[in-house]
Amino acid sequence: MTTASVAARPRASLRARLGGTDQTYLVLAITVLLALAGGATTTNFLTTGNFTSILNLSAAFGILAIGEALVILGKGLDLSVAGIGLGCAQATLAFISRGMPEWQAIGLMTGLALLIGLVNGVLVAVFEVPALFVTLATGMLAIGGIDILFLTENVYGVPGSSFLAQLSGGGVLGVPRPVLVAAAAFVLAGLFVAWTTPGRLIRAMGDNFESARATGAPVRPLQVLTYVLSALLAALAGYVTVSIQGSVQTTVTSFDPILFTALTVVVLGGVSLSGGRGSILGVFAGALFVGVLNNLLVLHGLSAAVQDLIRGAVLIAAIAFDAWLHPRNEETEKSGEL
Repeated sequence: MTTASVAARPRASLRARLGGTDQTYLVLAITVLLALAGGATTTNFLTTGNFTSILNLSAAFGILAIGEALVILGKGLDLSVAGIGLGCAQATLAFISRGMPEWQAIGLMTGLALLIGLVNGVLVAVFEVPALFVTLATGMLAIGGIDILFLTENVYGVPGSSFLAQLSGGGVLGVPRPVLVAAAAFVLAGLFVAWTTPGRLIRAMGDNFESARATGAPVRPLQVLTYVLSALLAALAGYVTVSIQGSVQTTVTSFDPILFTALTVVVLGGVSLSGGRGSILGVFAGALFVGVLNNLLVLHGLSAAVQDLIRGAVLIAAIAFDAWLHPRNEETEKSGEL
């Protein structure tokens, strides 16, 4: 190759160069810089206790984000996860308070979560109803229906001797149990996406739906599977949340901030809203970043309104960056809208 031909080769654009890199490492680097800035400006930030708190609080929305990421990788969207997770947790504590055995209550509500995920998947995959409207409706129905049918109090506490209480108590080798649960969820999800046939087909389906269907991939069952997994992980996230908090309020809605936190984690972690791109490792990086950010907002004593403003700005910036990095093309247009 001559010098002239090398000089004539056009330089790759910034978007092309960034699109070819793993966003995971960029997010991790930003997280480290944010943590260093926090340590320099915030009292008691760089302490073992505070880092334990960050990991604990990141565990719940990290698990929720895994389920959301699986759906988005398959070019879907699930807005019902907060309603499912918090609603099932509310009902479980309500049943326990009335004398129902804990494992029976957990099993019953996990079954309900599975059913809602199945309904989401069937309506989206079989009846081709836009996922945005399906999951918006089922999330509201889940938390509203549970409130009307099962709840009689404004707050339900976690019994001190219950499994849910023990879930957040203690740990292994100094690692809190919620963090271990989240770590197991990340590892299993990563293995599922990278090493199993359904996981690889879900990514292929999200990258190009029509091509995946043309090659014989069972796209409809795969779509249903993503929504079922998302619902089950949402239920797990709900249990981890109430375990850490020690109680659950029955005034929360399907638009609880944990939903938008999970979406922020997914997009920041490099899971493209256009489908087919991203990794579970990236979701882990996004969870760490959001955990550090939330912790700093609280330590600085910012009002709830200001915190929401900052979180909303981060979410918009992440979505705008994703749209710039992965613009819609003809193949994306052919695969349909959410």
